[in-house]
Amino acid sequence: MLRFALYVSNHGFGHSTRISALAEEFIKYGIFCHIISTKPAYLFQNLDPHYFIIHQRSVDVGVKHNENLTVDMERTVSSLLELLSKRNEIIAREVKFLHQEKIDCVIADVPFLVSEFGAYCQLPVYAVTNFEWHYIYSSLLTNNNIINSQTEFTNPVTLRPVLNLIWSLYQRFDACFQLPFSSSESISAFKNNIPCGLLSRKKDSYSDIRLINNWDKDVLILLVIFGGEGKLELDYEALCSAFKGVVISTQTGVQAKNHYQVTMDADFLDLIYNADFVLCKPGYSTLAEAVQMNKFIIYCPRKKYPEETELIQGLSKYSNCLQIDTLQMNTKQWKAIFESIHIRKQPVDQYKNNNINVAGSILKKYAQMIGNNLVSVFDLGSNNLNYLLYSLDNKQIIHKTQLTTSLGKDFKNDKLSAKRLQSVKQIIESLLQFDGYIESKKVLLATGVMRKALNANLLTDWIEKHYEIKSKIISQEEEIRYVYYAARHFQSGEEAYLAIDIGGFSTEFIDLGNDEKIQGIGLPFGLMTLLNEFDVNCDTATKYIQDQLATLTYNGSYHLIGVGLTYTYLAAVIFKFHYNDIDKMEGKTITRSLLQQLFHSIEVKDEDRYLPFLLEESYLPVLKLSILFIISLLDRFNTSEIIVCNSGIAVGYANWLAKTKNKALK
Repeated sequence: MLRFALYVSNHGFGHSTRISALAEEFIKYGIFCHIISTKPAYLFQNLDPHYFIIHQRSVDVGVKHNENLTVDMERTVSSLLELLSKRNEIIAREVKFLHQEKIDCVIADVPFLVSEFGAYCQLPVYAVTNFEWHYIYSSLLTNNNIINSQTEFTNPVTLRPVLNLIWSLYQRFDACFQLPFSSSESISAFKNNIPCGLLSRKKDSYSDIRLINNWDKDVLILLVIFGGEGKLELDYEALCSAFKGVVISTQTGVQAKNHYQVTMDADFLDLIYNADFVLCKPGYSTLAEAVQMNKFIIYCPRKKYPEETELIQGLSKYSNCLQIDTLQMNTKQWKAIFESIHIRKQPVDQYKNNNINVAGSILKKYAQMIGNNLVSVFDLGSNNLNYLLYSLDNKQIIHKTQLTTSLGKDFKNDKLSAKRLQSVKQIIESLLQFDGYIESKKVLLATGVMRKALNANLLTDWIEKHYEIKSKIISQEEEIRYVYYAARHFQSGEEAYLAIDIGGFSTEFIDLGNDEKIQGIGLPFGLMTLLNEFDVNCDTATKYIQDQLATLTYNGSYHLIGVGLTYTYLAAVIFKFHYNDIDKMEGKTITRSLLQQLFHSIEVKDEDRYLPFLLEESYLPVLKLSILFIISLLDRFNTSEIIVCNSGIAVGYANWLAKTKNKALK
């Protein structure tokens, strides 16, 4: 599994919300995200908890503000100098962290010290931003309208070495993915700029706050939002009196009857989605979230703040906006503002959400740095889609992930249902899209229920048509070969080892002792078969498993190797490992006593202590059947333990491909 570290500027909420949006896309590709931010956890509540961790610390200081978002330059500079005085300490801490967490790539929005962390760890470092701090600091330091202090700390000459350092650190970034609301000047410290689309939080569905609050469905809504930095003077009573609708804000103590107060941790995406007007200061995330929904924006710029120029220029082709010069207006003045507004409903393509392209572009750049000879393998089984990105040159796994599809659930009359097919397409399409950004040989291996389904081509043809991925429904003999190549490294000495892959609709047994002629046996049932036929009727399922295992011709003593997700998931639950540590399941030993303890916990409804280690609670019935299956395996081979091999068919195929490729070269 790839692990990315995402460093967030300690300035406002905007950097955090767009990193949250980026992390959400990475997670769809199965990347585990370590987010380094001091901002509130609710800004990241959209993320799957299995795939990210927040580390509460900061590696930059941003800009400090007084009331009404005026810049406090003296406090900004003193904070910056204090940060740099701790530079070596911060570098040592973060280098240790990156090594410890086995980070593969570093992304910044946009602390400058991050390039040093990456350099010491020999990791690629990318920026994702619409500005950099050298641009902000140097602009502020030469702006006499902002600097009122005459101390040496705000002397541009005195601070020139600091600005030069920041510039040089940005120069060491491998690339900057340039967001809209920017210019060549605002990111000039980076040497490799890659323009990309709008990055902003979004949701698949939104709540109807008019319905929730029993408001009239046609009532107008004005949302007042100023982000996470400082406060602005605004006469809310005058504003509310002028607006013929509901005014929503976080402001306390407003007496107006049409004012609706929300907390800072409210779902502002829902609020923006429902709002007709958004009153704000220019800030990338607020603007991005509003323009992607084509909302009317009323904005009041901060005085002489350098980023404002880029943000306002970024709205030049957005017709649903109005700039005002002050927030300190009376009721009559506010009424005139609202009466002058004409909303245009036609959205502009330039302002559409483009999160997947931003994340995909980063992924493409990262893959290019790995090498050219990559292969993407999709193992489409009866319950999961397993994905592998593999370097044939280095014989190295770059990335692994999996999606639960339940493809074989309720399989009837030798056909996959139309409903199930549509569901699976929706589940896997993001992963397929992301892989499309990577230059690799692509192959999909279909097994289990796909071998039985008469209409399997409806899915494979769709994948080939939309994603240009070569699909192949492999035979059981081919599956046995790939299981062998996934597990053969466990073979040791003269002792006998048997690899067992419990799938959804079949189970394979492979003798690891013969490299010249791979020998294996397949049984025509798996966990999805058991679930469909017996639900969770333990006694009936166990009897069926035992009868099937009795037909095997294997005799004698074997070391058992459990191949694939069935054993990996089970071990993660038994040993209480979170998903980001799932690779540590390799080589773990599952004993009969551990299986019995877990089964007892499930039987007495004490499974809550295990649920945090399941990818999803719906997996519990399958987990229960897998316990019964493995206990029966241990009984059949008269042993007390089985060793986990967390690689499956996808890895086995890649290992086989690398071997045959090398043979061909010889």
